[in-house]
Amino acid sequence: MDPKGVVNVLRNMTSAVRPGGTIVDLQVIRPNPRVELDEELICEIDGRPLFAKADPAARAINAAIAGGQLTDEAADDHDVRTHYPSGADLIDDFADKLRELPEDALPLLAGITHPLVVRERCRLRRLLRV
Repeated sequence: MDPKGVVNVLRNMTSAVRPGGTIVDLQVIRPNPRVELDEELICEIDGRPLFAKADPAARAINAAIAGGQLTDEAADDHDVRTHYPSGADLIDDFADKLRELPEDALPLLAGITHPLVVRERCRLRRLLRV
């Protein structure tokens, strides 16, 4: 989504919330998502396709906070983990996603029959409409 589209979405979202109302914002943040086996790094997933959309959204919200339309009440940075029964399941799930698994990691992932985790950093914010 282009930055103007993000601003329009934010404007529509905030106008739907009454003054004093709460907005919950979940953002994917850096670093890149990690594929892990027993907490050991197998590979990183290039986050640029997702960050290309997330960064303008974060800038728009930060601008709304700076402009006095929103107040940032609380924030929590945390890991979100998606569990996969095997490497084949992970590869299958990413087949139609914007982000791609690293090409050089595919043979290794395809051979893993143990559970894998994709770990992504996220920021959850509670915003107040002013």
